[in-house]
Amino acid sequence: MINQNVRTQKGVFLLEALVALMVFSFGILGLVGLQAISSQNSVDAENRTTASLLANDVTSQMWVNRVSGITFAGLQSADVTAWQTRVADSKNLPNAVGTIAMAGTVATISITWKAPSKKLIENTSRFQTQVDIQ
Repeated sequence: MINQNVRTQKGVFLLEALVALMVFSFGILGLVGLQAISSQNSVDAENRTTASLLANDVTSQMWVNRVSGITFAGLQSADVTAWQTRVADSKNLPNAVGTIAMAGTVATISITWKAPSKKLIENTSRFQTQVDIQ
């Protein structure tokens, strides 16, 4: 009778090992997916930081050159064009476009770019800030 009981248990350990291997594999796949999302979010944060620095750069230039009644708060059109060229040539912001809109003393600075790593529907990112130049 003891011999029969041993025969019925044969293969159960192998099945338990396969189930444990499957659970371990799903855990590893989850960690790989988490790493991919983390990497993508890190790149997105770097892009937003670059856009913020570019907007801060032109804002600082406006504050230094502020003159009331002049378009773009004292910036010449050549300064705006040079800034837009820096935005477009930025290595971290693919296909970036920078715009500045003035309404009285308030400047609205927008930078848009298309990140190739994002889905097609939501591949355009945008950073926008408003600054009162007085």
